Order: sequence, then C-alpha cells, then structure tokens
Amino acid sequence: MKRISLSLLSLLIVFGALASSPTFFSAKSHELKISGTSNLHDWTASVPRMNTSAELVVVNGKLEAINRMVVEIDATAIKGSEGSIMDRKIAETLKADKNPNIVFRMTRINEISQTGSDFNVRAAGTLTVGGVNRPLDVVVKGRVLSNGEVQFTGVKDMKMTTWQLNPPRAMMGALRTADDVTVNFSVTLKN
Repeated sequence: MKRISLSLLSLLIVFGALASSPTFFSAKSHELKISGTSNLHDWTASVPRMNTSAELVVVNGKLEAINRMVVEIDATAIKGSEGSIMDRKIAETLKADKNPNIVFRMTRINEISQTGSDFNVRAAGTLTVGGVNRPLDVVVKGRVLSNGEVQFTGVKDMKMTTWQLNPPRAMMGALRTADDVTVNFSVTLKN
C-alpha cells in the first residue's frame, strides 16, 4: 500500500510539473506603430519586420508566468508616413547602419493580474536603440485565446534623447521633430 501511495504521489508531482512548465512561443502576427509630432505636422511610422520570442507558462487558459521575452525590431525597415526622405531620417536617427536591430529583453515581471483569460502585466527590461541600452518599464494587457495563442497589447511613451538619439530635422532645420514618441503595439504569439 505504501509503495502504491508513493508511486501515485510521484505521478502527481510529475504531471503537476509538466502542467506548469514553460512553453516556447514565437510571433504569429504583430502591429507596431510609432507616432510623434513636429513643428509642421504629426507623423507615424510602421514596423513591418519584428520578431518576438517568449517562454510562457499557460495553465488552463491563464497566463501564470513569463520566464523570458525578447522583441527584435528591424530598424532598417521602419517606414514613415511621409515617404522616403522620412524613412532615411528615421534610419539615420536610429543609427541603423551600425545598429540594425532595436531589442527589448525582459529582465523581470513585477506583477501579473488575471481576470479570466485576460491579464495585465507590469514588466521591466532593457531596450537597446542605436547601440544604447536603457532600462524600460512596460505595462501590457493581454489575453489567452481559445486556440492557445497569447495576445499582448500596449502603449508606451518615450523620449528619443533617453537613448542618445537626436530628434530628426529636415529642410535645413525648418522641420524639427519633437523628442516625445508614442509606441502602440499588438503581438500575437503561437506555440
């Protein structure tokens, strides 16, 4: 009887560990827009190439933990709303010739709060832009979808000068871009 109880206990521990082990997720789809203003007009830029990878623990349709997350953006591919001159200015500002990737690496989770399959996450990480690393706190909303995919959405206000980036100018300085930018994102991850 004792042997059966120990065997049963061992099985429960193994299955419990398997149920909460991290699963590798990668990007299925994304949308990321950067917006800002200048002394002449507002502007936006879209990010066509972005890769996200994560190790998540999802149990019974709920996000239990994020063990690792890395987001990589191709800085050379960012497209501005004002055409090729703006595209070139974006690449110059981001120092994309020497630093072609913008990278966010999550370093810790401060909080995950759940309401059914919806969740809010407060996380900290390091954002590298133009070769400069700075800490970055983010708050994201998300949802575990019925097909097991996980969706994250959020908005983050930032200043270019935090990463030693000079806000772009054009037309011999007549057009000046403001330091503040807003990043809106939505990422769906699949396992």
